[in-house]
Amino acid sequence: MGIGGTTSLEEVIEKAGGCAVVDGGFATQLERHGADINDPLWSALCLIKDPHLIKLVHMEYLQAGADVLVTSSYQATIPGFLSRGLSIEEGESRASHWR
Repeated sequence: MGIGGTTSLEEVIEKAGGCAVVDGGFATQLERHGADINDPLWSALCLIKDPHLIKLVHMEYLQAGADVLVTSSYQATIPGFLSRGLSIEEGESRASHWR
């Protein structure tokens, strides 16, 4: 086990027999399910507005055999939220939610 009880990538690859399958095109799948990705902060907005779609797409990749899921929270930052008109407090609240 890795830090804080998490599994390291090396452990996942070893458990998968030396080759782990990573999920696929996240934005493509979200769009297929109706998410609007025509925004510079598409992943952060989807995390706020349509979190059920995030879970749905991850579950689809797991069901398809993925060993590794990549989060799309890289846009969920305080500067990103501030650029969308949120206050510092709102940005901090949302950013800390996805850490």
